[in-house]
Amino acid sequence: MRKEIDQLAKDHPNRLYVSYSLTGKNIRSDWEGYIGRGSVDMAKNALPPPSSSDGKTTMIFVCGTDGFRDMWAGPIARAPPLPDGSKGPKIQGDLLGVLKEAGYEASDVFKY
Repeated sequence: MRKEIDQLAKDHPNRLYVSYSLTGKNIRSDWEGYIGRGSVDMAKNALPPPSSSDGKTTMIFVCGTDGFRDMWAGPIARAPPLPDGSKGPKIQGDLLGVLKEAGYEASDVFKY
């Protein structure tokens, strides 16, 4: 999947930017990306700036394990089950975590 994501970033350099970060003990010495789960400094260096009043908008998509997503942007919740018994829709909830601390607003972030 990395090849496909990298191709999208190459095809749309003014609209899509991708940063990679690895965690673990056996990271190759030639790795040139970020290391670790994330921090405010990583967000400020690896991500575009928050949306601004001059009309430039930013959208950060956060996905991963619940713990990863919660650390970066806060938890999501679910609405009550639907009448047919299926799961209710996801609710974004408040923006928390690294992205809030880095100056982003809820309108800049989508959690899934």
